[in-house]
Amino acid sequence: MSGGRRPVPRTALGAALLALALVRLAAADSHGWIEDFSLGRLDPSRWERTVEGAFRNWSVDVVEAGGSAPRYRLRLRADTRGTRDDTIKYLGVRSLQPIQLRDDTRISVRLDWGDQANGSYLSAAVVLSSHPTLGNPLETPDWLKVVYVGGPPGRNARMLVGFTTHGRERTVYTDGWPDINPGGRRIGVQELALRVRNRAFEVWEGERRIWASQPNEIRFDAAYLYLQMSSHSNYPARSIYFERIHVQ
Repeated sequence: MSGGRRPVPRTALGAALLALALVRLAAADSHGWIEDFSLGRLDPSRWERTVEGAFRNWSVDVVEAGGSAPRYRLRLRADTRGTRDDTIKYLGVRSLQPIQLRDDTRISVRLDWGDQANGSYLSAAVVLSSHPTLGNPLETPDWLKVVYVGGPPGRNARMLVGFTTHGRERTVYTDGWPDINPGGRRIGVQELALRVRNRAFEVWEGERRIWASQPNEIRFDAAYLYLQMSSHSNYPARSIYFERIHVQ
């Protein structure tokens, strides 16, 4: 034989990946899309890494979650020892394509605080921004954020909800701070959802609605999804996990 390359035989792994891709396409057509990181790596057709600030070391990767059945999740890991005190460091991923925010859109995310030994000056956030960036989405002029901000002891954190329209920022929920539980509350694996109903945005934690905007108060019809952590300087490696993102 001459000219051209030999055809590569289809392997069991290749067949499995093809089947997984077809399942994803079918799910995307009928129910939005689901990301369970089952490829065992970050899918470059769906996500881009975001990073801003100086780190001693950092990683954005997919790791096994353990358990009897194989399960994967996104891990954000930041080591900020020896870095400048006057900067906050941000790390995460952004959806490659914007999500259309029609009425009855629901974006659910499972966030794992990671049983922190010291959660001081650590945050974990789900952010919608109408602007793409490879840095910190909270520096763009239009966003909605749901953030857990850590404090000692490590398992404790408090939730913040806020949004910015044309650069004007509002904080609309503080988990009772500073009057109630100023040290935060114990958190672990948190089920979060952002919903659009009747031209208003809603934030849910589990079965509890945390906050709802006024109709048309947040004015973007499509937004990129960011999953993000931040840390101040001089902390050893700490990790935040995200799993099972469902957009419907």
